[in-house]
Amino acid sequence: MEHRDLNDLAIFAAIAQAGSITGAADKMRLPKSNVSRRLARLEDRLGVQLMERNTRSGKLTSIGVCYADCCRLMVEEANAADAIVDTSLAEPSGELRVSASVLVGQQIMAPAIAAYAEQYPKVQVILELTNARANLIEDGFDLAFRIGENQDSTMMSQAIGTFPLSLYASPEYLRRKDAPKSPRDLKEHRCLIMGSGIRTSRWKLKRGAELVEFKAPGAVIVNDFLTLRNLAVSGGGIAMLPKYAVHTECRSDWLSAVLPDWSGSSATLSAIYPSRRGATAKKRAFIEHVRDIADSLR
Repeated sequence: MEHRDLNDLAIFAAIAQAGSITGAADKMRLPKSNVSRRLARLEDRLGVQLMERNTRSGKLTSIGVCYADCCRLMVEEANAADAIVDTSLAEPSGELRVSASVLVGQQIMAPAIAAYAEQYPKVQVILELTNARANLIEDGFDLAFRIGENQDSTMMSQAIGTFPLSLYASPEYLRRKDAPKSPRDLKEHRCLIMGSGIRTSRWKLKRGAELVEFKAPGAVIVNDFLTLRNLAVSGGGIAMLPKYAVHTECRSDWLSAVLPDWSGSSATLSAIYPSRRGATAKKRAFIEHVRDIADSLR
């Protein structure tokens, strides 16, 4: 085989990740003609067709799928090599791409980034907020912060903090509807439920050794904690929310705890990252800033 250009392999990995030559060109900020020419050169060198393409779209061939996996691993190893240098630097620098849900981003990421940027001004933090679970490898993120267990065994995970879920409602709502005195009184109230595609939610409430399970009928069902909290602030009903979501609202008397002696299950915030070698200094420092903010909100 003639001399190989590893940049061609990296570009093919980007094409496979983006699903098209155009997408890869946009992501790598290269002319489309350049990307297309490099793909053709790679195919010529290998003597196989890696991608079936027409004027509108492209699709990897079966050998292209296998080859793309190897190219992706090569790019990961190259990034890991750069990370070794990054780890040895006295002062972190460069980009740090972070993904988080909207509420976690607003309540925890924003103050953490402010403190981090003050300490590490040479790092450019790029934060993308989405309630969908981002694919760290395909979407190019260095870190993701997620509520719940890490379900991807290929990712590294660090627990940042655990937040108890409790019941909250606006003072105005509680005056209008009479605050419940016990969990069984909740059936007389408007319950705001976090979920998608469900009509009821089983709330588990604990007080010491006591455990009560309550099948809460959803007056409103929302798949976003931020909207759920805002509904409660607006007097829409009683919602079960993590403490980090209501820290400011409770201090400002926009929300009040309902059945404060009772608490629900807990929500764990974790940092997820794709490196098999552990977090770089840049990532570790950011995780610690997030942990500090999370601790202050518990």
